[in-house]
Formats: sequence, C-alpha cells, structure tokens
Amino acid sequence: AVRPWGSWYIWFNSTLRTRVTKNFFIEWSAGVSAYNFKFQEDNTLITKDANGLTFSSDPRDVSFIKSKLTVTYVNASFVPVIDFGGTNRKSRFWNSHNSAFRIGAGPYAGYRIDSHTKMVYKEGGDREKDKDRDNFYLNNLRYGIRLQLGVRSADFFFNYDLNELFATDKGPKLNAFSFGVIF
Repeated sequence: AVRPWGSWYIWFNSTLRTRVTKNFFIEWSAGVSAYNFKFQEDNTLITKDANGLTFSSDPRDVSFIKSKLTVTYVNASFVPVIDFGGTNRKSRFWNSHNSAFRIGAGPYAGYRIDSHTKMVYKEGGDREKDKDRDNFYLNNLRYGIRLQLGVRSADFFFNYDLNELFATDKGPKLNAFSFGVIF
C-alpha cells in the first residue's frame, strides 16, 4: 500500500497553445515527470527475481524512516480545450475580472527514463540511505487520458494511465493516476 499524502507526482513541461476558433484551442506539451510512490510501511523492501517482484518487510533491526519507488518519464500530451471565455491567454493569478472557464481532455504518452527504490533509516544514530536503480519490471511506455478544468489562471488536472504500471505477471496489477493544479 502507498501513502496517499506521502506520494506525489510532479511534471515539468513546456506548453504551447494553438487557437483553432475563438472558443477552442489545443494544448501541446512536452516535459519530464516523476511518480514518487511512498509505501505505507517504512520498511517495505522490493526484491526482483526472474519470476517478478516481491514486496516484503525488511527484517533488519533499525529505525526505518521511509521506503519509496520513484519512476521518471519523458512525456508528451495533446489536449483539445473548450474555452468558454474565448480569450487568447490565461489571465494572471491576480487578475480577477476574467473568470473564463475551460475544459479539455486528451491523450498523453511517456517513456521511462529512470526508476529506483530508496529506503531511509537510522542505524546507531546515523541516518543511512539505500538506493537501488533498476527497471523493477516497470513498463517502459505509459499512456493515458488527461482531463483539465480551468478557471482564471489555474488549471486542475487528472491523469489516468490506461496501461498497467508493471509488466504482466511481474508485479501488482495497477494503473497509476495523478491529479493536481497547474499555475
């Protein structure tokens, strides 16, 4: 299990808008993102063998602080957006007279460029870190649907990966999702 509030998703990207009509545009973006899955139990250990992944408890007698899996992707998205305000750009955060509402949905895809586990613990009063870089049977390609809702200068988004995070029969069956705000 992962901690909902300890896990996060971050996306650094560049976005371009192509206005098609007064109330319709397309947002194109490319960038780098990372899933940071922080495990509920701070001593969660991931082991990889030919049969797949095993999630177990680390048996060492130390004070565990955190355990997580981080996956980094290079991404691109294509989101058609209906703009009920019909303006050429998003208003600035402090500009309250333009309260245009926007809604859009479209596909995104990404390619895994890095992944690692990290376990942090205290042993004998010293803080220690164990990092393991591997593919952990993660799918190299991710793709999904993105929903965006915008008001003024803020956009809220929800991403849902249509493919599973791990390779078939090598890890847990789960589809990643993320949500947040864009300024």
